[in-house]
Amino acid sequence: MKQVVVESLHELQTRRGICLIAYVVMPEHVHIILYPHAKGSDVPIPISKLLHAFKRRVGEHGMNRLRTLWRMHGRLWSKPLNDWAIGAYGKRVLWTTRGYDFNITRENSLFQKVDYCHKNPVTRGLVATADMWKWSSYRYYDSDDHSMLAMDWDGRWPVVW
Repeated sequence: MKQVVVESLHELQTRRGICLIAYVVMPEHVHIILYPHAKGSDVPIPISKLLHAFKRRVGEHGMNRLRTLWRMHGRLWSKPLNDWAIGAYGKRVLWTTRGYDFNITRENSLFQKVDYCHKNPVTRGLVATADMWKWSSYRYYDSDDHSMLAMDWDGRWPVVW
């Protein structure tokens, strides 16, 4: 599922043309920092439209991948997922409606949010250092690692896109 989330972020970059600044995919949630403008446009794309496109793609592709794994192995890695695969929940959405939007208006706020994103796996005890968590933009900024997903931000404030 993490790979589906990363692929869906890439699709936001390419289809919507937004500036992806930072992200981290956690086991049960995602943090995304973006500049919601198509390149060269002064008009923002409503966050609701971007989230809808992102969540829809993750939901559709994620469920398809889970179904494929179920067919291949006859089971998934948890009881709730196995119950879902056999239809015990009926039609159920993948995403909750919860979410938190935060408009960043100061340079130090942007750097704090990016830092929070990248430290999240360490804080949760998933890895010892941020560079060990491949499902984030940390390695892109730390060591110019484009293997997972390239970011669009060049580190300047205000964000130039």
